[in-house]
Amino acid sequence: MERNILLLVWFVCITTIFFLVPRAKAHEFVLCFLVCQAVGWVVEVLLVHFDLVAYPLREFPKASDLNITSKVVWTPVASGLYYIYRPRANKWTACFYFAVWISMLTLIDGKLAAKTKLVDYVHFHWSLMAIVLSIIFLSVHVLVSRFFRDRNVFRKEASER
Repeated sequence: MERNILLLVWFVCITTIFFLVPRAKAHEFVLCFLVCQAVGWVVEVLLVHFDLVAYPLREFPKASDLNITSKVVWTPVASGLYYIYRPRANKWTACFYFAVWISMLTLIDGKLAAKTKLVDYVHFHWSLMAIVLSIIFLSVHVLVSRFFRDRNVFRKEASER
């Protein structure tokens, strides 16, 4: 069952990228995706190193103690979608949007830990995953927003081609 879940995650994420990422925002999505992979990888390495989280079923058990699907595909796709569809007008709406995304991802992660052998919280509680995901999403948001702060540079480059 766990391997089928991993295959389903890959299929859903690839399909989601294909259908939900508009061409005009593809550059923002790709940068979010890559930054989230980098930040998420560091965070997960620390969690696994300090025996807070374990992944009993992994794609490459001899190469890494991490779940590759979770950190290379699932979280970065979610982060990219969060960033390109985030509300920009009202701060309260943005906070609610952020809380919904983090709650949804935490709920999914908690269910996976409870019902499957994909995640095992050794010295960790699933509610702390909300804090970890918040740190990842906020750091990705800050880094990508800083990169795209001067949009005129990108418009100028696009018009020069």
